[in-house]
Order: sequence, then structure tokens, then C-alpha cells
Amino acid sequence: MKNTFAAAAAMPSRLAITALAAAGVFLGSVGSALAMPTLLVDRGLPTANLNSPAGSPRSNTAVNVGAPREFAGDDFQLGDNLLGWNINKLSTWVVGGATDSFLGDLYSSLAFYIGDADGDGMQRLAFSNLSAGSDATPGSGPSISATRVAYVDGSTFDSPEGPRALYRVDFDNLGLHYASNTLVQFGIDLEGGLGTVAHASNAALSGLPQAGADGQYRQFKLSDSIPGTADFTGFACTGQDAGCVGGAFRSDVNVQVFGNRVPEPASWALSGMALLALAATRRRSRPSV
Repeated sequence: MKNTFAAAAAMPSRLAITALAAAGVFLGSVGSALAMPTLLVDRGLPTANLNSPAGSPRSNTAVNVGAPREFAGDDFQLGDNLLGWNINKLSTWVVGGATDSFLGDLYSSLAFYIGDADGDGMQRLAFSNLSAGSDATPGSGPSISATRVAYVDGSTFDSPEGPRALYRVDFDNLGLHYASNTLVQFGIDLEGGLGTVAHASNAALSGLPQAGADGQYRQFKLSDSIPGTADFTGFACTGQDAGCVGGAFRSDVNVQVFGNRVPEPASWALSGMALLALAATRRRSRPSV
């Protein structure tokens, strides 16, 4: 009988087993979240109503401020999370020159700006010089890569002057943190050519959900007083509609944002309790001498 009771005492309690299982699931999910950035904002390229075959209600368009030291961009909001968000990567799209040309054939440099819309403007986070005959963008700051891409149907951007090259520009290893519900604004300043020609789409016609789309893009101007910063100058609309109303002329710059939510204290407390339960289980299961 004594041996029976000793064996029973050595067995982990049902509560401890439950806590141990919860710890495994929770710690696995937290570890995965911290190690693997996920898609937080998806306002990617449109998949429907593309180019001239779509007629006047085409979804894909390009926006350009067309003034010296100014460029187009947009914003996104990360949502509610107590300790905020870590941003690792941002991807956006630009329209270049003819489909057989390179990004460096039209532009001499590329700069990436980003910042809290309620703050003091945007900071230049990455910069690269561009060279003729190349799409490569080695530079300073977080890593930059420009990749020539096409729409889902294999086409590229159709402009009045003919087909133009379409690029996805990725900014990786950003190391940014924003508080809960922060509205973040961003933009690329391309020097040379026509200035930044950012790719945008009309959310209702895009064929995919367009997170945070409001039918407007943003305009920015490089600051004269603080080098390496840019100031918000106002919303604008696309196409020929100065009033920002009407069908395909309302659009947003396409963007995807990758990162993680910062785990909340209650979650870490739960993991601590689970680890304590695990330690207690191990102590109880040790054979007596």
C-alpha cells in the first residue's frame, strides 16, 4: 500500500499537466512571433481591372507630385496593442521608365522616409545612389532592394506613353517600434526623371482587400531647416479629379508592412506561472532516496 501511495504522489497532478501543456503552446507561439515577422498591413498590388483593357474604371494608377523636392507617399495604421508594434520590413511599389530600362537609368538616388503622422515629420531612414544599367540599390541604413515585377496576369504598368517597368522596393531590417494605434506615414523620394512615381490602386476595384484604404494619398516636401526630414503637405487625389471624388480616380499607395505585436505583461506573467508549474512538476516527480 505504501508503494501505491508513493507512486501516486510521484505522478504529476492534472492541473500541473494542464499548465505544462499551456506553457508549451504559449511559449511556442511567443517564440515564433518574435522570430518570424508576419504581414501586419496588406495593401498590395491589385489583381483585377488592370491597365487599358479595363477601360476607364481601371484599378491601377500612378501618383506623382511633380514638384521639386516633393514626393508622394501614404499612411497606414497598426491597430490596438498595449505595448505597441515592432516593424521589421516595408514593401511598396514604384513605376519606372520603359520596360527594357533600369531603375538607375531614370533615377540617380532613392531615399526612404517614415514617421509618426502625429509627430514632427518623417525621418530619412535609408538612402542609396543609383547607377545607369542597374536596378541594384546598395546604400546606407536598413537594407534596400528593388525587384522588377509584374501583375498577376503577367502584364506591367500601362501608361499613355506605353508599358513601363514596375518595381517592388523592399526596406528590410528596419528595427522600428510604434505605439498602439499609431498612424504611420511613409514615402520614397526618387531623384531624377519625373520624381517619384508611386504605384497606387483604387480599393473598390482592386480585387483584393486593401487595408486602411481611404481613397487618398499623401504629399511630402523635403525640409529646408532640418536635413534628412520631410514634412506632410496635404492629401491629394489621383487622375484628373481635383476634388478627390469619382470612381477610379480615388486611390491609395500600395504597401505591405511586416513585423510583430509586442507581447503584453499578462502574457509574460502567464508564461511565468506555467514555468513555475513545470518546475513544481519536476520536483514532485523526483524519486525519493
